[in-house]
Amino acid sequence: MPPAPRSFLKHWFAVEAIPLYAILGIALTGATWFSIRQARSPSVIWTKSNPEPWNTVKPDESTKIINVNHKLDKSYSDSESPIRLDMVMQLDSPQPSFLLPNSSNIQDTPEETPIDGLPLSRIDPYGLPALIFGGASLSQQYNNDSHLESLIPLRTVRTALRYGINAFDTSAYYGPSEIVLGTVLKGLESEFPRSAYQLMTKCGRYGLDRDGFDYSPKTIRRSIERSLARLNTDYLDVVYLHDVEFVAEEVMPRRSGDHTGALGAEAELYGLREGQEAKVWGDGDQRVLEAYQELQKLQAEGVIRHIGITGYPLPTLLRLALLILHTPPFKPVDVLLSYSQSNLQNPAFAAFTPAFRDRARVAQLVSASPLNMGLLTPKPPAWHPAPEPLRTAVANAAKVCKEKNWPGGLVNVALGYAMRKDAPFAGEGHGAAEANPGEIPVVVGLSTPAEVHEAVRSWRAVQQEDASSIAKRRVMEDEVINIFKDAGFYGWAWPSPSKE
Repeated sequence: MPPAPRSFLKHWFAVEAIPLYAILGIALTGATWFSIRQARSPSVIWTKSNPEPWNTVKPDESTKIINVNHKLDKSYSDSESPIRLDMVMQLDSPQPSFLLPNSSNIQDTPEETPIDGLPLSRIDPYGLPALIFGGASLSQQYNNDSHLESLIPLRTVRTALRYGINAFDTSAYYGPSEIVLGTVLKGLESEFPRSAYQLMTKCGRYGLDRDGFDYSPKTIRRSIERSLARLNTDYLDVVYLHDVEFVAEEVMPRRSGDHTGALGAEAELYGLREGQEAKVWGDGDQRVLEAYQELQKLQAEGVIRHIGITGYPLPTLLRLALLILHTPPFKPVDVLLSYSQSNLQNPAFAAFTPAFRDRARVAQLVSASPLNMGLLTPKPPAWHPAPEPLRTAVANAAKVCKEKNWPGGLVNVALGYAMRKDAPFAGEGHGAAEANPGEIPVVVGLSTPAEVHEAVRSWRAVQQEDASSIAKRRVMEDEVINIFKDAGFYGWAWPSPSKE
């Protein structure tokens, strides 16, 4: 009978086993390295080419390691690993910290000296300034890495505080904004202690689309805890649920266009008819309520002073504000922020203001983006959702302002419209030095001290214009508005979210 076949690897020390041991050794070494790397640094990267900042994104060849700028030393609080400014990290990941010298050791520059003039007004009930510092500018959405690594953010914030712009709007979603802002404010604490300013941040949004939102109470609480650490504080003045329309049920007859019909004949189609206030339209509405209730718990614990909601579609914001008011414990929203709808192209916020205040009893309204997220500037950003016909109308409006030799062009006309005393959404007494409950503060993105000076100069100018100057400004505004009307885009809102 034939000899029995020789069994492979009959003995563990067989020569044939060497390649297998080599493969196993490489695999074990790789697994060990990966585990250590996971334990020491975050695995979630937010880059310009990969803008999903939650826990589904892994580093790849597009991940950029930022060089350490000698002016702004960066390190992990518990690791020697290099960090990346453009990451939005898992809540349980090590957080990067930025080391700045005390502001007294950073030489002052002439550009940080405020120009004497009319002080910014204070607005009841929370004492917000007429202009709020928009913290999205402290991210790669508006500035590059070298800008964020430099001392420019500190000088910009210091200039703003010296002018009385002492409220800061940021978000967990704005890349490193919270971290940069918190580090800067820590460096300025000898001149501006924590009691000298208000911090307003947002939670719940961590990505571009609906999949990037997490309104679960557990995540809301953990997000706030992280924001506290990032901002170097033990309390937050305002916390919003970020962009509630991405989570709430969509109750509207159309996704884009003019939504002011929600205040009248179309109220029922938007869920705004009398008697519909307490209706929960689906799971999305329930998630919003549960997240808001978690913020109420944090408010009761003293971690948050005021809570609110933000978003773009005004009917959705009004419906949710009413739902919160008509849900136990039956307390109204403290602060409500909307953006890009208090400007020359779309002033719809003015139409909704009485309903927000009187029907939903919102204590404080805030408006953002008087330049419509950069649309009303010489170079609108490519990512802006405005369709091409609207962009053409903006270009035509800018051309008319230039032909009329209007100082500052379309940007000045737009800012003046948003800030002047008799702006349609401002309320009586806009610009008065004393606290004024009718005024709506405006969030303005500021990247440099020069931009701070210009924002304050523009605000002062429109507060102090005489009757003749105001009349000329209105004529210019009307010409621009008529261009948008002729194009069919006056009062037009884009769909948000962009996809159903």
